[in-house]
Amino acid sequence: MKMGNRNSGKQKYEINKDFFKIWSSDMAYILGFSCADGNVHERTLAWELTDKHISNLKLLKSFNKAMRSNYPIKKRKNSYRLRVSNSYLIEDIKKLGIIPNKKKILKFPHVPKRYLSHFLRGFLDGDGWVVTRIRKNGAKEICAGFSNGSKEFTERLIDSLRIVGLEKFNPRKRVKLTKKGIETYCYQLEFYSNNANKLLEFTHGNLSDEDIRLERKYKKFLDSKKFFIEQEEIKHLGRKNLRIQKKYGEKTAEIIKNLLEESLIPREIAKKLGISLPTLYRWMDKMRIRKSTKRGSTEWSDKVIKSRRLVKK
Repeated sequence: MKMGNRNSGKQKYEINKDFFKIWSSDMAYILGFSCADGNVHERTLAWELTDKHISNLKLLKSFNKAMRSNYPIKKRKNSYRLRVSNSYLIEDIKKLGIIPNKKKILKFPHVPKRYLSHFLRGFLDGDGWVVTRIRKNGAKEICAGFSNGSKEFTERLIDSLRIVGLEKFNPRKRVKLTKKGIETYCYQLEFYSNNANKLLEFTHGNLSDEDIRLERKYKKFLDSKKFFIEQEEIKHLGRKNLRIQKKYGEKTAEIIKNLLEESLIPREIAKKLGISLPTLYRWMDKMRIRKSTKRGSTEWSDKVIKSRRLVKK
C-alpha cells in the first residue's frame, strides 16, 4: 500500500502503516532499537547510524524489509540515515512511548513476554555493549550492559531483566560535561560473567536466520559465549583440560570416550594426555563417563594395579 502524508495525499513511498499495531519479533526488535537510536519528529521516524560499520547499513536495510518499506537509505557525510514519514505509523509508535525528545522521559513499553527477548536485543544493539577482556590475572571475562538517559525506563528495564533470571543490579548514574559545558547524565546497567552470559543467551541465543540482529554485536555475542565456556571449563576441570582440547581439536570427554573404545586402559589414556591417573579418574567422574569408583576401595585398587601391570608389559 502506498502511503505518504495523510493530509497531502502524496504517495511517493510505500510502508506498512500498521507495523507498530501488531506485535511480532521484527516489530519488537525495531521498537527496542528505536528506544535507543530512533528519533521521532512530528510526522517522521528516523534512524541515523555511523558509516564506520557496514553492518549499520545492513541493519537499516533489514528495517525496510520488515516494514515493507521502500524509503531510501541516504548516505550522509559520516552516516547512513533511514527516515520514514507516515502519520498512522508515527501515532502508533508514540503510543508505545517513542516520542519527540524522549531521551530523559522515555518510558518502558508493555512488551508481551513472548517478544521480550527481541525487544531487549534491539535495545542492546542500539544502546548497549558486549565486551570480552582478559584481566591482569589472565582470566577471561565477559561484560554486557545498557545505557539510557531515563531513570524510569532503567527501573522498568531492571524489572524486565528479572524474568531472565538476573538478580544482581547496580544501576549507576554517570555525569559528564558537553563541549559547551552543559551537564548531562545517563543511567547504566552492567553485568559480568554468569549474569552477562544469561542476558546474552536470552537476547541473542537461538536466533533464526530471519531474526533481525546487528551483525557485529552478534559476533561479539559468539565471542563472549566462547570466552564464557572456556572459563567455566577451567573452573570445572582446570587449564590442562583446555590445553588438551586445543591440541586435539575436540572436547576432552569425546577424546577419553574414543580412547576407551580403542581399548586403552585408564593409565595409558592418562599417559597419552599427559595427566596423572587420579586426574583422569576425577575428570571421568565429572564428565559422567563411567560410574564413580571410590578412591581407596578394592575396585579402585584393582584398576590401578591392573593398569600398572599392563603398562609394564
